[in-house]
Amino acid sequence: MSLPIRSLALDICNSILYSPDVGIYEDTPKTECSNRYITLPQETMNLLRQYKVWQGKERLRLGAYYQYQGYVFTQDNGAPMHPDSVTDWLDKFSKRHDLLHINPHAFRHTMASMLYFNGVDSVSISRRLGHAQVSTTADIYAHVIEEADKTNADILSNIFLKKA
Repeated sequence: MSLPIRSLALDICNSILYSPDVGIYEDTPKTECSNRYITLPQETMNLLRQYKVWQGKERLRLGAYYQYQGYVFTQDNGAPMHPDSVTDWLDKFSKRHDLLHINPHAFRHTMASMLYFNGVDSVSISRRLGHAQVSTTADIYAHVIEEADKTNADILSNIFLKKA
């Protein structure tokens, strides 16, 4: 994905895909709702800005070799990363550190679960995930919603039945 950095949000406006007959290519998101802004913590945005500064220095250092195409995360020549690059890196990292398999999509599920467990509503989570229908989010995360509701009941119990 090309992720233009604006204030505290990223613009999710396209996808990078791969097919053997075409190679790496850019496409629009699958649904209109997939095209969205994602607000990130200030610390994350600061890291992305630092990375963009480093990337700019690399562009200058590499000269004509670096073909700037506007992507945040690239191959060393500025071309878009292969969509499987992060998956491959995480796989090697997991093996090197004797961890269970980790894939990038798991971070998306972790984010959604954490938001549910912290009381965020389904509509907000659905928009953040880029789902066209809130029901899609509710279907995928039904078990998380149920567990979060149990946690919420425990919190309410602690508030109302708190002993002085």
